[in-house]
Amino acid sequence: MGEDSRSHWQAARFIGVTTEVAPVKERFDFWHALFPHIDMRRTTGEDGYCAAALACAGDDGIAFTDLVCAPTASRFYDGRVDHMQLCVIAEGQFGVVHGRDERLWLGPGAGLQLLDCHRTAQTYSEISYRAYHITLPRAAVYRAMGGDPIAGTGALRSLPDTPLALLLKDQLGALARHGPNMNAAEAAAAMKLLSGLALTFLEGFNTSLEDERKRIGDAHFASACRLIEAQRGDAGLTADTIAQSIGCSRASLYRLFEQRGLSVAEHIRAVRLNHGRALLRDPRLGIGDIALRCGYDDLSAFGKAFRRRFGMTPRDWRMTVS
Repeated sequence: MGEDSRSHWQAARFIGVTTEVAPVKERFDFWHALFPHIDMRRTTGEDGYCAAALACAGDDGIAFTDLVCAPTASRFYDGRVDHMQLCVIAEGQFGVVHGRDERLWLGPGAGLQLLDCHRTAQTYSEISYRAYHITLPRAAVYRAMGGDPIAGTGALRSLPDTPLALLLKDQLGALARHGPNMNAAEAAAAMKLLSGLALTFLEGFNTSLEDERKRIGDAHFASACRLIEAQRGDAGLTADTIAQSIGCSRASLYRLFEQRGLSVAEHIRAVRLNHGRALLRDPRLGIGDIALRCGYDDLSAFGKAFRRRFGMTPRDWRMTVS
């Protein structure tokens, strides 16, 4: 819920707290004392107040909280905090008011919400709800998303249910179920996994990062094409040697060509055979010599590949242009 709560949790341990440990009439005050910088009031007149939280903090400043809360109205704002939260509603619902009177209701189908805890927001619920929170350092969010991810004066941004978002929500539910049974080493490993999933999910909304990836991909593709042209006569030219020469993995090289409707092997073959067709115009060159210049050690293999591509043998092609 807020930065203040994190002082109550220990790193690499799932720690739980519940209002049931307090006398019935003191439960709301007990809960409010855990979050002194959040204005709270009850929205029902029922006796007692039922709320609980399970939390764990990782070494990188990222924390997980499974929060179950009775009907409550809360106002969030603390200019001293320097974190943001990813939140998903698992059960129940509550309303949110933020920015210039922007209002929305959040429930289990609302997807992941990104909350800037430095900006004012109010929540209101008339029924109990359960929510999973991932607390993230602001700097980490800004790096992942390429700057301020919440435009204008708002405090909340709804993020779409991408495949990684669905996986992240499953991970949050698994942490809520199994966290209490983890030892310190297991908890640390689980938090490291959660951190990686959360930041990778947020990186998916970084247009500047996507632009940079495209720029690098375009540069690698251009380098690969130049290399194929320059070394078309090398019979040992393969996807592995190309990838090693331009500084990327073979899988990345395949992906670069597939994104453009090509395959590496087919492009190498096309470059070699197009070069061979051009060389056939020179009557001084023997077909065997041309095959070698095009990276074919086997004249028969060159002839078969040429015929598949151009519909005639190298000799027949030479006769048509002589």
